Amino acid sequence: MGCGASSAGDGGDGGGHRPVPSEFATLDIGVPPFSPKAVAEAAPGGVDETAGSGGGGGKFGPAFSFKTVKSKSSVKAVVTVRPILGHEKGAHEVVQVMPPDKLQLPKKPDGSGVEDKYGFTFDRVLRADNPTAQNEIFSLCIPVVERFCQGFNASVLAYGQTGSGKTYTMGMTCGEKEFMADKPKGVVPNTIRLLFTYLKKASEAYEITVKVQYVEIYNEKLTDLLTPAGEQRGDSGFGGPPAKGRALDIREKQNGEIVIDGAMDVQVLNQREIASILDRGNANRRTGAHKQNAVSSRSHAIMAISLEQRAKAAHHKHLPTDLRYLASRLYLVDLAGSERVKDSGSEGNRLKEGITINKGLLELGNVINALAQGKKRSHVPYRNSKLTRLLANSLGGNSETLFIACVSPTNAAHDPTLNTLRYAARARAIHNQLVPNNKLSADEELEYLRNLVMNLQTEVGDLKSRLAAASTRV
Repeated sequence: MGCGASSAGDGGDGGGHRPVPSEFATLDIGVPPFSPKAVAEAAPGGVDETAGSGGGGGKFGPAFSFKTVKSKSSVKAVVTVRPILGHEKGAHEVVQVMPPDKLQLPKKPDGSGVEDKYGFTFDRVLRADNPTAQNEIFSLCIPVVERFCQGFNASVLAYGQTGSGKTYTMGMTCGEKEFMADKPKGVVPNTIRLLFTYLKKASEAYEITVKVQYVEIYNEKLTDLLTPAGEQRGDSGFGGPPAKGRALDIREKQNGEIVIDGAMDVQVLNQREIASILDRGNANRRTGAHKQNAVSSRSHAIMAISLEQRAKAAHHKHLPTDLRYLASRLYLVDLAGSERVKDSGSEGNRLKEGITINKGLLELGNVINALAQGKKRSHVPYRNSKLTRLLANSLGGNSETLFIACVSPTNAAHDPTLNTLRYAARARAIHNQLVPNNKLSADEELEYLRNLVMNLQTEVGDLKSRLAAASTRV
């Protein structure tokens, strides 16, 4: 499903920045080097394109400290219930939404089971067709963006049955026009907008580098969605035509961080360039039709955004040592939906794809179950699939994580909905350990100090020249 938008914008100065809506102006994003109060005061009606000068309330200051961040962070879970769709003739709703955080299902349609009803509590429960749904979902994404900007890893995952609205909720298929709209819909475009609002301010104190990877896991093969057309990676896995993309590996660094090895790492400067990357990658992503979904995602799509912030020479002495270098990674994940053959009517390659999707999601469920046991667990089977290995930081690792469960309200989807809710409830019991990524290797530290000294020497030389020029005029 696509991402809708009411109108399009042109990016203002051509750099892709857009004014932040007024509802963002008072958000407590609290990212270094600006305090939440400074961000709110920067422009009462919204952060303006020219707010990067730090005027008004945006003055530089050591407002943030890692000491204020709790090292243990539970996975947050939000449930969105989509409306009944036009093709679901004769269906009726069985999901009872009890805002703001409760949801209930009746007993199973066939009368089996020992419970008359199944009750759940999450961080938020909402109907996807509610006019405030987009803002409510994004309000839970704000802490994720905040931690990402503060130098912690972060993740947003969308999980659910096929046709439950995951891609729509994430906004992964937004075209560039929709992505740059005044009021885009979806987690991804709104997250990117808030990110670049922060970067506009942080660039006063930091040299900033943002890079993007966009990959998919299809038939248990991790491939690059950004590989130029014409490059082939071989057989698609089921005897079909060769598919575009570059075969990749998943590698664990010495510090335990999981990274995608071999994927194109595209440096970006603004929102529009990320929108272009999405367009480019989505043209290569696998989709297919079956009875439940005319445009069903046949792969798990992962956008990985890396952010590196290095203190500028002029601000180096003003920043605490642990804030002079920050490196973090944000995963935005649109999972392929689970499906039952009797409902989807899949055959041939489509059936084989569905089996592989279900297998990967089963392994994800096994990881969630193991992590939910806390200290009682003996083993977490991260290595049983590409998906679980790639999400090892997101679930049980070093990450601020939001788990979005998308469900259908219909009686026919009772069992898949119940399974999704159970997974989401268990995910909410997972505790991640937040560790700031602010350490350079010995070689990186040496290179950083050399560059810092060179920059300071340049500044001293410039000051001497100006003083000499001033003295000749006296």
